[in-house]
Parts: sequence; structure tokens; C-alpha cells
Amino acid sequence: MLKLRVSVGSSYDPSTYTIISPNNDADPLFLDTPNFTGRICVRIRDFLGITPPNTTKISTSPYFEGNKDKYSIQVQGKFKGKWTANDIFFGNDFDRKIKLPRISWLGLKILKWIDPCLETDPYCDKPWAYSPLFFTVNTLCVEHRDQEDELPPWPSSDGRHIGESAIYDPDLKLPLFSDTSSRKKYFTTEDNRKRFGITEEQIWNFDFSNPYVDFNNISVKLPGLQLGILQYWDGQPFRYVCKSRDSTIVFFIVIFELVETNEESSGNEMNEQPLPRKNRAEHNQSDDVLTPKSDARWASVKSPSYILPSRQIKYFEMRTDYHVLGALKISKVT
Repeated sequence: MLKLRVSVGSSYDPSTYTIISPNNDADPLFLDTPNFTGRICVRIRDFLGITPPNTTKISTSPYFEGNKDKYSIQVQGKFKGKWTANDIFFGNDFDRKIKLPRISWLGLKILKWIDPCLETDPYCDKPWAYSPLFFTVNTLCVEHRDQEDELPPWPSSDGRHIGESAIYDPDLKLPLFSDTSSRKKYFTTEDNRKRFGITEEQIWNFDFSNPYVDFNNISVKLPGLQLGILQYWDGQPFRYVCKSRDSTIVFFIVIFELVETNEESSGNEMNEQPLPRKNRAEHNQSDDVLTPKSDARWASVKSPSYILPSRQIKYFEMRTDYHVLGALKISKVT
């Protein structure tokens, strides 16, 4: 049986990964590294995956009440050293080339419409997609503490959403922005990001969430487009990385991976089925990560896909006005 497992780490080295229990609002994972000190909570709506041994699976969180988000990565912490808002990036990357569907160009256009600061190369040998952290997160707030102080209490032990706070210019004592819209507008400009300093006295709370990635159906749902992932997946984990622009520093990493478990397993006993050794060597995977070239029962299963009708795709190829997305209907691919 294919199940989702979520881990959090401080680098690309798997030895730093800790398997976590999603939706555990009251007990976020604590990280303390030379570059970052903080707490991380991952939430997944209707979670059906694997949790650490001797833990109780939490299927959802009050966080999801009244919204359509499928998952959330909430962080509280401080970045060590001196940085600017143009130095810290958040996004996805992969260790090797990924197979993309024919319609992927449209998904990329939609993503850049949603996030105009997105930088990406999905076709290179190690695909990546990153955006400035302080622009791309859904909610951002800050409080100031002495550098030696411990972190303040975790703000979301009951699943409540954090609120956006006003951020002030340290010299003029005037607000640079006071809500999400004005923050994103401000950080869209690279010069503004370069001028905005990040110091160890700032404790940042931020939340990244969206309704686009569905870990239950293993699909990506964008406005006007749904892509099934299983038929293109080669066993690589899907990870979110917070790192420096030059990639020399990783602050934290969140890893979503699909693993094969015994059908008799309750899902939290960690008794995943290992792959045949020849397949592990071929893909350079750990013992419990599944690949399509294994003998898994689901290898021919496809997750659902919906795309725009071909006449609308041709129309899109001639247009750059992505706001028409809301008016387009989708049709099921059989």
C-alpha cells in the first residue's frame, strides 16, 4: 500500500531528517542549527499516511476549517547571521531530471501568474522552482527579541492561523506594509528586497499553504488544470527547501515522500516494504522509497488528470493574459 511520509531536516543529508506527525498543532518540531533556530509544523488535510512509531495519527487540524487549503507549512524562528529579504528563498528542487506531461508549459504559466517572483528551470538535470521567502508565504509577522532570548511561545497550538503584522522602516518608523497585499507588492521589487534587512533579533512567524497540491489523490490542481502525478513520478521525494539564494546555506527542509507499506500495517508502525536491491541501486534510493520500476502493484495506476479542451489550449498559446483562467471550464481526460 502506497502511503505518504513527511520528514523535516536541516540539510539535504537524510541523516538530519526527522519523521513527523502532521497536524500535531501543539507539538511542532524544534530545530537548532548554526543557521536557523525555530519550530516547524506541517498540516495535511485528511492525512492518511505514516507517523513515527508509538504515535497516534491525526487526520486533520482545526486549521482547515473554513478554507480549501490542502496542506500548510508553518514556521516560527530566527535566521542567524545578517541577511536581506533577497537572500532567503523558498521552493522545490529535485536530484535528477523529472518527466513532465505535455501540458506542463501551461501549469508553469499559471504558477508564474500566481507567483510573479517565481524563478524556475523545470527542464534541467536537477529541476528547481524558487521564490523569495518573504514574498511567497501566505502570512508573515515578526516580533523582536534580544539575540540571546529563547523563542516566544508557539502561536498555533490549537491550529489557529497566524495574522499578518505591520512591518516598519527602522529609520523612518513608518510602516512599509501592513497586510499581505501590500507586503507582496513591496517585495515584488528586487531593490526593496535588497534593502530589507533580516537580523537575529527578529522572530519570524510565517505560513505557506495552498489548495493546489493534493497528497491524497497525488495530483496538482491549478486554476483550469489538474495533473495526475503518479504516472510521471520516478520515486523522488517532493521537498520544500528554505535556503540562501546562492544555495550555500540550507535553513530547513520539508520532505514529502511516498513509501510502500504492508497492507496489514496500521500506517504508523514503520514496516515499509523494501525495494528489490537492483532497483534501489539504479535509482540511488533508500530501502523504503518506491520507484515505478519496482514490482509494486500500483505501477500502472494513474492519478486523475483534467486539462483544458484542446481549442482552449491553442487559445492560451497565443495569449499572455492569464486572467482568463477563471472563465475557462475543464474537461476530464479519459
